[in-house]
Amino acid sequence: LEKVIEVSHLTKTYHRYKAVNNISFTIQKGSITGFVGKNGAGKTTTIRAMMNMIKPSEGTIKICGEDSQTHAKEIRTQLGYMSSDSCFYEKIKVIDVLRFCSRISHEPIESYLELAAHFELDVHKSISELSLGNKKKLSIAQSLTKEKQVFILDEPTNGLDPYMQNRFFDLLSKYKAEGKTIFLSSHNLSDVEKYCDRALIIKDGTLAEDIDLHQYKNRQAHIVSYQTKEGIHKTFTHQGELSELMKELSTKSLKQLEIKQKSIEDEFIKYFGGDEE
Repeated sequence: LEKVIEVSHLTKTYHRYKAVNNISFTIQKGSITGFVGKNGAGKTTTIRAMMNMIKPSEGTIKICGEDSQTHAKEIRTQLGYMSSDSCFYEKIKVIDVLRFCSRISHEPIESYLELAAHFELDVHKSISELSLGNKKKLSIAQSLTKEKQVFILDEPTNGLDPYMQNRFFDLLSKYKAEGKTIFLSSHNLSDVEKYCDRALIIKDGTLAEDIDLHQYKNRQAHIVSYQTKEGIHKTFTHQGELSELMKELSTKSLKQLEIKQKSIEDEFIKYFGGDEE
């Protein structure tokens, strides 16, 4: 499989603090990869290094086979980027922002207008008239033009309502089917589980886990909690057939019982404990 993104031994140090510490991963063409971690874990630092907004203290990054520092200009012709926080001049109109993007990217204005229409964004409104959600739609319209082949997105669905989140992921799924590659950070674990092929979990600046979500979903795992009439409480994870589990539970004098399929969110949540950094 073609490697579109290659991060090798990336470290970013601020004075004595290592925001990212020796992380390596590769992203294959035509995939959607979720980048997951709590605030301060190193997600945005990693993405900014990938975008050549900050220089790595150590390590290398290649995108589309080119070094992210020495060939940044060439890479950007193929790359769509969306920041977690976008700022716009309040007095200009949406259409003017999109025209400006068209001019500097050399992509047709129609590509931007199609995205605006897809997300039901009124291009004749001024920025000052837009809600947080509509400003997020504008960020999406700037970033996800069909001419790009790789998309790096930092918390792209923050501020979108559930209907627009679905439209957003429908678009990403369409792009994936066309062979485009998407790398996105997100706090929405259910979206990562539902739409991503893979999840990279970052904790305290290091990669804690790399999960193939297709393999994970094929595993039969359930979280079982029960209380017996004698007052015994027990919670555990069961791997295997439910019929075997029910046979085991039938021998107990149960007062309460809960069985739920183990989700990827249950797997992720152990990395989110403690105070946020």
